[in-house]
Amino acid sequence: MSKKDGKSKADKAEKVEKKARKESGEAKGFLARVYVALKPTVNDPEGLTIANALGSLGFEGVDGVRSGKYFQVRLRAADAKAAAEQVDQMCSRLLANPVIETYEFELEKA
Repeated sequence: MSKKDGKSKADKAEKVEKKARKESGEAKGFLARVYVALKPTVNDPEGLTIANALGSLGFEGVDGVRSGKYFQVRLRAADAKAAAEQVDQMCSRLLANPVIETYEFELEKA
């Protein structure tokens, strides 16, 4: 048996396992939309630059801009509560810096 054949069989086994998990309801797919922004007290030079550029382009009604980050995270979890707990941990440990940023997220079934 060649390595290629072994990988192919492993891929097939993984697909069968995923299908079985899906059918048994063991894990459900979720999509989290994560929004990260600087805290209001933190200076935002990128936002100031964007606001100035918008003014230069003729958008005179812009009073201010705050920049941020947006993430889409697909994950599997037993239920929505477990998924929300995982996403909250992801945000507090990696996606956002809790010292200078805030975050919020929306969760839906994928």
